[in-house]
Amino acid sequence: MPFCPKCKYEFVDGIKKCNEWGCDLVDNLDDITNESDEEIMDNENIINAELENANLGETYESLEDGNVSVDKEDEESRFMSSAKTYQKLSDKYEDVKSSAYTLILVGGVGLFVMILQWINVIKFPISSQTKWLFNSVLGGMFIIFLAAGIVSFMHAKKVKIEAEIEDKLINKINQFAKENITKEIIDKEVPQDDPVEILFFNRAEVIKNILMHEFEDADEALIDELIENIYQSIYEE
Repeated sequence: MPFCPKCKYEFVDGIKKCNEWGCDLVDNLDDITNESDEEIMDNENIINAELENANLGETYESLEDGNVSVDKEDEESRFMSSAKTYQKLSDKYEDVKSSAYTLILVGGVGLFVMILQWINVIKFPISSQTKWLFNSVLGGMFIIFLAAGIVSFMHAKKVKIEAEIEDKLINKINQFAKENITKEIIDKEVPQDDPVEILFFNRAEVIKNILMHEFEDADEALIDELIENIYQSIYEE
C-alpha cells in the first residue's frame, strides 16, 4: 500500500500522488521517516554551530573593542562565596553559649513546674492513673535538657579559650598584611593586562600564598575568610 511522505496517509493501490500535498507516494514509510529525522538532526546541528560561532564572534569583538564591563564588587563577591565557609571560634562560642543558656533555662523552669505539680501547688487536668507516666516522661525530658545545657556550657568555656587564641592569630595576620603586603608586591606577580575579573582572582591568590607561607599552621579556610578585608584595605585606601 502506498503512503504519503508528508501526511503519512495510506492510499489504495494505483494512486500515485497525494491529493492534499501533491507529492509522489512511497511504498515504505519507514525509510522516509528515518531520512526526515536525519535531515532534522543535521539542520539542528548546523543551526547550533552557526549560533555558537556567532556568539563567540560577538564576544571576541566586544573584548577587542573593550565593550565588556565587569562589576568589581560582583566579582569579589563571587570569589569570596566560592571560598570555603569558615565560622570564627568567637562566633561559635556565642552560639554554643546561647544554646547552653536556653537548654538550662528550659530544663530548670520545666523541673520547677514539675516540682510544683508533685506537691500539688499546680494541678494538671490528668487522671491519677496516668499521672505517674506524665511526671516520669516530662521530668526525664527536663532533666535531659538541664544536663545538655550544663555540658554545652562547659564546652562553651573550652571554645572561649580557643576563640581567644584564634583572635590573637587573626590580629597577627592582619597586622602582618598591613605592614608587609603592598600593591607593588602583589602587582609585581600579576600580569596587569588581564581582564578585571582575572586580575582580582590573581591578586587574591598572591595574598593567600604570602599569608599561607608566613602562617603555615593557620587554617586555610581562615585565611580565605580574611582575604576580602585585606584586599579591600590594600586597593581601596
